[in-house]
Amino acid sequence: MKKRKIILLITLVAILFTCPRLAASQGDLEHNILIHENTERTYSVHYPKNKPAETPRPLVFVLHGGGGANAETMANRTRMNAIADREDFVVIYPAGIDGQWNDGREKTFKRAKDNTDTDDVGFISAVIDLFVNNKVADSKRIYVMGISNGGMMTHRLGIEIGNKLAAIAGVIANIPENLSKKKAPAGMSVLIMNGTDDPLVPWNGGSVSIFRKNYGKVLSTDQTVRFWVSAIGLSQTPKTEHLADTAKDNCTVEIDRYSTDGKPEEVLLYRIKGGGHNLPGANTPNRPRLLGYKCMDIDATETIWSFFKNHPRR
Repeated sequence: MKKRKIILLITLVAILFTCPRLAASQGDLEHNILIHENTERTYSVHYPKNKPAETPRPLVFVLHGGGGANAETMANRTRMNAIADREDFVVIYPAGIDGQWNDGREKTFKRAKDNTDTDDVGFISAVIDLFVNNKVADSKRIYVMGISNGGMMTHRLGIEIGNKLAAIAGVIANIPENLSKKKAPAGMSVLIMNGTDDPLVPWNGGSVSIFRKNYGKVLSTDQTVRFWVSAIGLSQTPKTEHLADTAKDNCTVEIDRYSTDGKPEEVLLYRIKGGGHNLPGANTPNRPRLLGYKCMDIDATETIWSFFKNHPRR
């Protein structure tokens, strides 16, 4: 019975953020292959209004959660392509090997073992270089957002190749404990969006677990915020804003804004009080009994793009 519950929960998480493997070409996405370290890696690109960029534009990576990724489904769930068409930026949906990202925990849902043999940092870095060198992407406006396993990978990218990024956004994700002693580069802004009642990635840190089976450890949300505030060199005292509870969905939103006069960089924490393991405002199934409540008071993707847009790299 317990095994059935574990399989059901993993399946539901996969439904939220994943789908079958990429097709050769479909709709308004261009599917590509990059050979990195003798491994065939895939990623999909959406150009604004399906027109190749003639001048360097902002570039936004969207990283899927654990379980596998289909770019079409991620685009549908986040609605990022529509924002890109309106705001004129390029979107990339990369695919993790076996549907997983080597986010630093060394364990994932499908591979509950050492996952350090996969160079996902190098893969994403190589894609950035390709688009910058081909003058498709503006090197001062490279952004990454990720969800769950993809959110933890987003934090890892910020720590290890943050000098290439203008801003990152990790959703329902904290920094893996194994990365907590690393030194992150300054000059980048960070948005964190976590649910206080997330049943998978604990708000207070510790083991990422499903029915007592552990998949690596993460810092608490507070420790994750403090890590970035210290790395960027910002004031430790935030300004807090309470948003109206417009959706009446058992969740409310508070924003802690960390900044320092004279510095353009910021760290923002979106505290989804009562929120579970879901992308707020997204086009995803609502499974409160298994994943907690989904907050509909904000549109996470619009919020993240607005943050990115206001934070180019100096």
